[in-house]
Amino acid sequence: MTPVVLLPILALRDLIHGWRSALCLMSAVAVAILPVLLLGGLGQGVVNTLIDRLRSDPRILEIRLHRDLQLDSTWFSATAEDPRVGFLLPRARYLASSVRMRGADSKAMLEPRLVPSGPGDPLLGTLPAPSGLAETVLTERLALSAGITVGDMVTLTILRQVGERRESATADVRVIGVLPRDQLQSDDILVDRALETAVERWREGFAVPELLWEGARESRAEDAAHRSFASFRLYARDIRDVPGLRDDLMRQGLDVATRAEEIETALAVEAGLGWVFSVVTVLSVLGFVLTLGLHLAAAVLEKAREFALLRLLGLRARAVALLPSLQGGVIAGTGATVACLGAWAVQPIVNDRLAGLGGLEGPMMVLTVPNLLAAVALTALAGALSGSVAGWQVARMQVAEGLRRD
Repeated sequence: MTPVVLLPILALRDLIHGWRSALCLMSAVAVAILPVLLLGGLGQGVVNTLIDRLRSDPRILEIRLHRDLQLDSTWFSATAEDPRVGFLLPRARYLASSVRMRGADSKAMLEPRLVPSGPGDPLLGTLPAPSGLAETVLTERLALSAGITVGDMVTLTILRQVGERRESATADVRVIGVLPRDQLQSDDILVDRALETAVERWREGFAVPELLWEGARESRAEDAAHRSFASFRLYARDIRDVPGLRDDLMRQGLDVATRAEEIETALAVEAGLGWVFSVVTVLSVLGFVLTLGLHLAAAVLEKAREFALLRLLGLRARAVALLPSLQGGVIAGTGATVACLGAWAVQPIVNDRLAGLGGLEGPMMVLTVPNLLAAVALTALAGALSGSVAGWQVARMQVAEGLRRD
């Protein structure tokens, strides 16, 4: 029988022979690891719930510009290439994007503001993005005020002042979606960027042939290439990117507003819980490693004669020295397995008792199978390392010295 097969068998038989001592050590490991698992599960659950709640609100990802500026296409191209940017569109001046709106059967005249949108708009979620010059998505508040539903046609009226003369133009658009109230609570309508650009250009005096709007000046391709924009709609790719993006934009001299404080609070909670978990883990693991290591080292002295006989039977010193590490790994791995089963059983009870704590929706404790398997593997490895000192004693022990011990 090869040492690869023989050594694990000998280690297990010795543990079974001294099962009382082995059971006590396994229980000690389980008691040390269980609080670590519970704390880790609680930390992961609370942090994940906090982060998921923030991620579910697209407004958390938004970075808003306080006042209109002049931003050229080069700035937008460079910003869009930033991997932290998830969605970016130019916006017209505040006054240039206001329109009047009336539904087909509505007598009330509303004055919403155009908001450019497109594919990937975080505000839309699963709603379709408006495309072209004849589609729009309304906010729920605006739709209720105008008595409009999906599929209705609405007429947009745009006004401009030309000298002493006041002119108007109209555009008919179809409502393809209604944005829930909790996503946007203003009287805005989401349109394709092309429609907002057309409205702004017409107000600047340019003609818009696509909508049959006449103007004193004709639009040219070179004008569009050198066009500047007053503002933007910018959303970070992930909530962790918001603080960094905000700081970079402020270094560029842009006065922006975000909800980064909420994100930083959640990240601070994550860091704090992570620090506490690390301290508890280190102390717990250090405690059981020292306890197990001292026990295995004492066992080597008690079983010196048996180790010497194994050497006489042909096993090399290196092979015999592995026995304490194998036993330490088995004891620690078994104790960790018991702790994982206990934590897994307690998890639904904890989630039930802490449901809705602090207004958070979601599990307060999260322990996944990969996490538990990793815990067992790492604990077994720590147990094997705890037996290395005892193994070093075995390797240094002379056969004659071992045989002389009773």
